[in-house]
Amino acid sequence: MSCPAVGDVDMNLLNLSSNVSAPLLGVLAAVLFGISALPAKRGLQFVNAETGCLITMATTWLVCLLLGPLWMRSEDWFTAGFWIFALAGLIHPYLSMYASLEALKRAGTTVASTLAATAPFFSTLGAVLFLQENLTIGVGLATIAIVAGVIVLTFDGHRLARIMRVALIFASIAAVIRGSTHVIGKWGLELLPNPFMATFVAFSVGMVCMTIFIRVRYGELPRSVPTNGIKHFFYSGLFIAFAIISMYGALMIGRVVVISPIIASYPVFTLLSVWILGAERVSRRLVAGVFMVTAGVVVIAMVGG
Repeated sequence: MSCPAVGDVDMNLLNLSSNVSAPLLGVLAAVLFGISALPAKRGLQFVNAETGCLITMATTWLVCLLLGPLWMRSEDWFTAGFWIFALAGLIHPYLSMYASLEALKRAGTTVASTLAATAPFFSTLGAVLFLQENLTIGVGLATIAIVAGVIVLTFDGHRLARIMRVALIFASIAAVIRGSTHVIGKWGLELLPNPFMATFVAFSVGMVCMTIFIRVRYGELPRSVPTNGIKHFFYSGLFIAFAIISMYGALMIGRVVVISPIIASYPVFTLLSVWILGAERVSRRLVAGVFMVTAGVVVIAMVGG
């Protein structure tokens, strides 16, 4: 049996998403995003949000670079789509990831996830206004169910003051940027249909932006980083890498109004992971929230997929 040529491997990898449904890739992205929050939360005990963000982005960038021989094509460099993702990298992942980690550190996983769940509203609005996508009643109601389910899962009335003070600043910024990124990403992928290249370019620019941000804010880059901090954010970065690639793959073949709410279900997988590890009890709220989100995802997959 002969081995496939490098070009064949390249095309098979880039065309993989065409053989997988967009909603399925969206669910995969949500699962990976959800799991990535666990090591990130632990990593914040050892390093600040900026350093953790830089480690995460460097890990994601390294994953794309190591896979480069399987996806990198000379015709993708310096195209219109390339510059779209380069410009997008100025705000995502660096700014959205930093805002998310600050919200995670200051208010905890549950509070940070509550307002992060509103991202589909911003992405859906952008998709309808700028991409001329149609929002059906079924997808609209399912989107509301997903957002409501995540809020049921994560909202803590006793932390209302902290939500108003912290999450409205950091988590809302992250939600707006993430929602906008889905619209920009869809636009860019129409010109550069390569999820790996999109991730590589955006995270390359993001690393440079975060490095400059740290240098300006603290006057110097960290001279030493605790090993535990590097380890936890490295693990988080591995999950983020394949989550972003899956997200762009889903956006490349699917519609924003379908993919964005599915990806927004990621807090469910964070809580499920915590529950599996024994740190979360099964409550009525947990069951109700998971049911609402699952029902919403299933409806979107059936109606919009």
